[in-house]
Amino acid sequence: MGLVFVLCSQWIHAVELKTASTAIVINDKGFYTSIKVEGKEIIGEGAYPLISAVKNGQIVLPGALKVSGNKFLLTMEDQQVIELLVRQQPQAITYEVSKISGVYKTVVFGPVKVVPHEVVGEVVGVVQGGDIAFAMQALNIKTNGGIPQEYAAAYGARFSYAGGNTDLSVSSTPYFNFAVADTKEGAVFQLSARNRSEQEYRKVNQVEKALVLPVSGADGAIAGARIALFGDRRSRILGRIGKVETEQGLPHPVIEGEWGKESRGAMRSYLITNFSEQDLDFVLEKTQRAGFRTLYHPDPFRTWGHFEWNPSLTKEGDEGMKAMAERASKKEIKIGVHTLSNFLTTNDAYVTPVPSKKLLKQGQLNLTGSIDDIQTTLETEASDLFNVPLTLNALQIGDELITYGKAENKEGRVILTGCTRGAFGTQKARHEKNEPLYKLWDYPYRTLFPDLELQDEFAQRLAAVFNKTGIRQISFDGLEGCMYTGQDYYATARFVTEYYNGLQNKADLINDASRLDHYLWHIHTRMNWGEPWGEEMRKGQVASRIRNQEYFRRNLFPRMLGWFLVRLAERNFEATSLEDLEWALSESAGFDAGYAMSINMKTLKNHGQIDRLLEAMKNWDALRYANVFTEDQKKRLKDPETEWHLEKKDDKNFLLYPLFISERFRCNLSELQPGQPGGADWSWKSPAEGPFALRIKVEGEGAVANPSFTTPLGVVKIEGKLEANQYILLDHQGRATLTDQNYKVLADLNVQGKALLPKGASGVSFACEGVNGAKPDVVVRYITRQAPEKVSMP
Repeated sequence: MGLVFVLCSQWIHAVELKTASTAIVINDKGFYTSIKVEGKEIIGEGAYPLISAVKNGQIVLPGALKVSGNKFLLTMEDQQVIELLVRQQPQAITYEVSKISGVYKTVVFGPVKVVPHEVVGEVVGVVQGGDIAFAMQALNIKTNGGIPQEYAAAYGARFSYAGGNTDLSVSSTPYFNFAVADTKEGAVFQLSARNRSEQEYRKVNQVEKALVLPVSGADGAIAGARIALFGDRRSRILGRIGKVETEQGLPHPVIEGEWGKESRGAMRSYLITNFSEQDLDFVLEKTQRAGFRTLYHPDPFRTWGHFEWNPSLTKEGDEGMKAMAERASKKEIKIGVHTLSNFLTTNDAYVTPVPSKKLLKQGQLNLTGSIDDIQTTLETEASDLFNVPLTLNALQIGDELITYGKAENKEGRVILTGCTRGAFGTQKARHEKNEPLYKLWDYPYRTLFPDLELQDEFAQRLAAVFNKTGIRQISFDGLEGCMYTGQDYYATARFVTEYYNGLQNKADLINDASRLDHYLWHIHTRMNWGEPWGEEMRKGQVASRIRNQEYFRRNLFPRMLGWFLVRLAERNFEATSLEDLEWALSESAGFDAGYAMSINMKTLKNHGQIDRLLEAMKNWDALRYANVFTEDQKKRLKDPETEWHLEKKDDKNFLLYPLFISERFRCNLSELQPGQPGGADWSWKSPAEGPFALRIKVEGEGAVANPSFTTPLGVVKIEGKLEANQYILLDHQGRATLTDQNYKVLADLNVQGKALLPKGASGVSFACEGVNGAKPDVVVRYITRQAPEKVSMP
């Protein structure tokens, strides 16, 4: 398709660009005058350039446009010329910077405001409104979503826009880092490229003037920055992105035979546990029982950098992992691993015994004098690098690493005391005054970082791991570490792309991440974060997990709920119960989002109800994956205030019970009045008349026996003794068991009478017998069910 000119000459009044569903008009100044999708005008009020640039901190706009074939020559306000190659292809219109003056430090494609902003996919670069959608996307890693932070305020002021942060379970991201910012009047597209070819000093993680090394080769230049523009009907926009990926040579991962962004395989749930060669068969059986197809190790590597395998996982390195992956594959299970991306452990060969020259540096320090190989107090010239405290306090000079304990400014000097010479197993040495001393970046995990070139080696090693072993899932946790290079989202995209391009087999590969950026939308299969540590299952980042789902929806991205933890009883928490688990599973079903279930080996082997929990995961996830829950059911299931129980009748038919789970009722036997028998009077409520289940626990020293409950509909008495940190569990069928604190069954108990509650509120009397005069606390919860709903597999 050729260019359509309003006047057919080199100097034009306007030029029209077309592709399927989209038409764009640009005037003779190089500004948009029309953007139509499906014939509907979407451009916002104001003047928006095809491209803008930054020189000496000032924004430079186009002044005139000349067209020669597919070349757009934009004469800028400062009389410099930017040449764009413009193509109209079946799926998208593309712009590529082919020639540009070195005086420009940054170019921005636009910014461009459009009216539709009903749904703004800030990361993917797509807006939706009414029945149409419009997109602008980067076509290579040098082209980023957003505007460099140092120019964001100037662009916001010049074009009168701002936006809000996006807060997720893992991070908060400002509007100027997005491909499209949501504003009150519309949405503003903002994609950019920086000149990275020269050494700079930029603000990096609160350090105002951190050393930023140049990017070598073509990636360092702005020339080659490239974007695509396209629109379509709202219902077709995701499929259009897939076609653009294929047309433009972008990553296009396939899962289970479908493009990853449309495959339900992208949202499969999986098991996380710290397995090893010795217990792999046991864990594979548990993985199958849960219906999962991926088994994921949370701590597989002894070192990060060279990624040497943890000997507790395998003692045979890559060959050992290959054998494990093959064993798993025979059971149709894939193995996945966790990484912290470019974080570098101090036991890695890039650090010890001879440190790489490519460790990431904050900047250079100047010694005030030569130092011998044993002194533990060093003196440098004054430096602002000590204004932001770090963790390792690591320095590099020659082949020696040094750590310091304290940095003190004194009379224009910095005194470093408490130094460890030859840190991390490096060699102590004497150093002359003029020898460069570098302050290194580190992270509170007590890790260092590589520079961009060494980061490439990390990525290449990870690709080699996958090629050699056949493992099929990776989590790129900590991708923000790449930004310590000062090269922002280019650095994160470079790391993952280097890994991805090195893979020999990309099919059915899961690329998981804790965060998402514009270009990596194409490579990442999903984000899956929501950390369960230190909180009850119903409280672990619930609001953030739910907020994430809306983020995934507007960014056309597969949905995941994050990690959940099945635990044994410990000091601050009870063991995970079936009711706890089904709360999480019902959320997963309601949001139609996968999850990771973290269950360590000790829990897999010692939780008394583990097989029942795994069966529940299998049943819930099979129904979610088959997408059989109605929209009304999903709406109710995803409400975090609701509780549910799924009961399997046969392989195709299930009953879904709405539950009411009470608060904890506590009877303190030590606070009874003289002569009062052991017990308490409580007010209980139930949404429907019927049986109730019980969870009874003793806390404190001593035991009780024969607990009973009197309701308006009768009396139920459970015969048996309940000791501290044990449970009596009464189910809805009237069966009672005695278990330990981890639900291991100790005995079946006899039950007299029936546990029945009327609808609404009613008085309930609890009684029990003390054993040997003990007066512990008795903690009771009751559970009632409403009428079930039928759910069937297709």
